[in-house]
Amino acid sequence: MDYIKQGLEKVKEVKTYWNKPSKGNYMPFKEILAYSVGGFGAYSIFTMAQALLLSTTNVIIGNTIGIQPMHMYVMYLISVVTNIPLTMVRANMVDNVKYKEGKYRPYLLRMGVPTVLISLLFVFTPYTKVDYIWRCVLIFIYNFGLQFFYNFFYDAYENLIHVLSPNSQERTNVTAIKSMIYSLSPTVTNFVTPLIADKVADGNMYDLRVYQWLYPFIAIVGVGMVILVYARTEEKIVLARTHKMKIRFTDALREVAKNKYFWIISLAGWLGFLETCTYVILQWLYNYAHLCTAEQYSFITLIRGTAYTWGMVLAPFAIKKWGKKRVLIATNLFNICFLALVYPLMGSIWTVLICMYFNSVADSFILVLNPAIQADIRDYQHYKSGERIDGMFGAVAMIGGFVTMATSSVLPAVYEKYGIYSGNGYENMYDVLYDLPTLYKLVGVLVILSAVGAALNVIPYFFYDLSETKQKAVIRILQIRAMFEDYGNGVLTDEDMKGTMELIGDAQRRTQSPKPTDLHTLKAQKATKKELKQAKADLEEYEIAWAVVNELDRFSAPEAQSRLNRARGVLANGIGGIMGVTENALSAAKALPGSTKEERALRKEAIADAKLGLRSKKAALKYYPNGITPFDTDGFRRLEEEEKALAERKASLLKAKAGKDEIAAVSERHKEILRRIKAQETEYQHYSESTKAYTEAKKYVTQAENYARFGELAEKYESTIRK
Repeated sequence: MDYIKQGLEKVKEVKTYWNKPSKGNYMPFKEILAYSVGGFGAYSIFTMAQALLLSTTNVIIGNTIGIQPMHMYVMYLISVVTNIPLTMVRANMVDNVKYKEGKYRPYLLRMGVPTVLISLLFVFTPYTKVDYIWRCVLIFIYNFGLQFFYNFFYDAYENLIHVLSPNSQERTNVTAIKSMIYSLSPTVTNFVTPLIADKVADGNMYDLRVYQWLYPFIAIVGVGMVILVYARTEEKIVLARTHKMKIRFTDALREVAKNKYFWIISLAGWLGFLETCTYVILQWLYNYAHLCTAEQYSFITLIRGTAYTWGMVLAPFAIKKWGKKRVLIATNLFNICFLALVYPLMGSIWTVLICMYFNSVADSFILVLNPAIQADIRDYQHYKSGERIDGMFGAVAMIGGFVTMATSSVLPAVYEKYGIYSGNGYENMYDVLYDLPTLYKLVGVLVILSAVGAALNVIPYFFYDLSETKQKAVIRILQIRAMFEDYGNGVLTDEDMKGTMELIGDAQRRTQSPKPTDLHTLKAQKATKKELKQAKADLEEYEIAWAVVNELDRFSAPEAQSRLNRARGVLANGIGGIMGVTENALSAAKALPGSTKEERALRKEAIADAKLGLRSKKAALKYYPNGITPFDTDGFRRLEEEEKALAERKASLLKAKAGKDEIAAVSERHKEILRRIKAQETEYQHYSESTKAYTEAKKYVTQAENYARFGELAEKYESTIRK
């Protein structure tokens, strides 16, 4: 009866919050469903494109098209290098190009459709009719397109959850729901593929005809469901209404490079590069050792696919109870155990399935953990830098590409050592695996490598300390900063003020009250589970409250006062003072004492400010050798307004089917204005780079002045709630 009652309550909850989010959350159930169901389509396209991307283990490129492993490795290295500028372009577009739909939603269709078209062209190309060298050229060209469009599309969907809600637990819950639904896509694909292969290619899963039958269906379903995500979601970022972001590539790169959590997670991925070695084992045992029939293998892939459901279901509860760090470490330790067990049990595909099933269960937690952690890291970045940087994380991650370039040579070398190379005496180089002793020796090596990779992967997670409590404090601090910025600019709404002032008032009351009893004491007193749960929540709120109160007093700290004095000095010298910055400022900053933690913090800030001043001077000398010329902001605004009016005028003329000459005249003027805007944007970039030390100082002083008006804001809030 309890289950029935809980089910009815859940149905009622869904109905109540279908169009509006529940208290403390940001996503109504309608939006959650659209994002999650649309994930099936997105991951259908991911599955299709990922199977075609260049890698050292790509079975379609290697087995089907017949590209040699070492040639694939060389092509892979080239693709990694060529992807660097593409990554920079993607990062700049996400962080600086403005669309009314938001940061990520615009790219779901703009990048998803080209990804589908390139994938279809890839599998329908008649490779047998072209020479080997031209096969390599075609594959490289297709991969060049996929590197841009697929990676952009993948980032757009996966990172969309980062901006759909600032609530970490809500993001985790939605990611779990999304993961359960999208996981059906590769499960269905893996189930259907051997059945199609049995019908059209005598069971050969590496025959291109299999993908020619499968991919058109995936394309139609995938694009249709991605449209649902685009149409039914809305991005939400905690930013001041007047905050306008235009961040240079190098500045964003510098800021992300300071994010320790980014490096911890990245390092874990780089060290665990060997962990995926076992992904091909079940397929090889079926295809080369014939340890089961096509129908049985379809059943095996279906069963293994269901393993991922466990992590998706359990991850939100596990994270809520133990936190992301503990769940990360625990699941990775289980991974090592189950991978190692494959070695003594690989004589039967069914025992291998059992090991790989539980390995997949442990591995499935990362499907929820990774998006949740990535979102938290971006919140932290926003808190540290004052800017919402998203795309640049991918650009900094390019470093991982160079690491992967080095580590990716391991697998081709292992394959070659066990006979997989051109000229090994077989029509297809992989046919050597039909020799069972060779197959089992190679499988054994792959198992050992995977277990080592899993062990290396877990080490960095021990240094991750961005707890759920810290993340909640970060979001509340961002909300406070947004309130002060909007208040200073005269655009703060009563609704925004009310919500933020209430959380500040609650924090002040909590910090003025005694600290809640700690859990160890309560456990010693044999408190009930309900009492322990409430105490845990109270302790968390108490810690967050102190973070909020400290934020209100941030400009009274010695470090802030020191920086404030420097900033006021920069403002006193004016923009022209940038030309007078010398190396002496940096030398003086480096000479500051650093015997205590506080002194080191002061010195670090002083050095950063001095370096910024020197960078600004360098840019000013480059772009304004005769003195910095103020940027004509009003003129630029007038150009933007004229461009908008011309665009609307052109649209109305086309709709009214006006004369060609009239349309041509408007179009020509519109193009001219766009050229002038582009030139002005370049000029503004130069001006911003040259005056950054001044603008950052002004921003900091203004923020301090806004915080000093808290009493004034509190009076306004009191008068508002009395009305």
